[in-house]
Amino acid sequence: MLQLRCTKKVQALLGLRPHDLREIKSSDAFLGNWYVNLFVVDRRKTLLFMNERTLLSFVIFGVRKDKLKKVPEAFLRGVDQILTLEGFDIATINRVFAGYEDIEFTRTDSRSVLGNLNDLMEMYKDSILCEGGFRHCDLAAIMLEMNRMPQRNLGWSSSVDIVRELLRSEAKAVT
Repeated sequence: MLQLRCTKKVQALLGLRPHDLREIKSSDAFLGNWYVNLFVVDRRKTLLFMNERTLLSFVIFGVRKDKLKKVPEAFLRGVDQILTLEGFDIATINRVFAGYEDIEFTRTDSRSVLGNLNDLMEMYKDSILCEGGFRHCDLAAIMLEMNRMPQRNLGWSSSVDIVRELLRSEAKAVT
């Protein structure tokens, strides 16, 4: 089971009321739960997803009202895309997806993770705008750059390095 921890902006966008949100639980999924925030660039609504454990992130832009019901599917495609861009093979990606069969929405519960999410959001905005907006930027390259940036909260490792470490550790534990 996976929980998408939504900011108030995302809850409002998705039309989630307090009774729609589930109780916050730790995840049994390999990477754990994800945080979601909303920002606007070039007049396009953009969702930023960030893993709470590794700070791995990706964005989905051009979110429209008629597509809001499909946010869980878009999230899964986004995870698949970022892991593929990072060079993970299909077997590894399938290991990451174990536990993502059920997706629930919750509120956020960690100020420090939310702080990381907001910092990343500003960096994504700046990078997209510096390259001339969505029409001119290489969004895949921006996401790769963000996930390779050293993070103080990760002991100056990058998000993708932490994911690789976790996968190596898990593979050693299995054998």
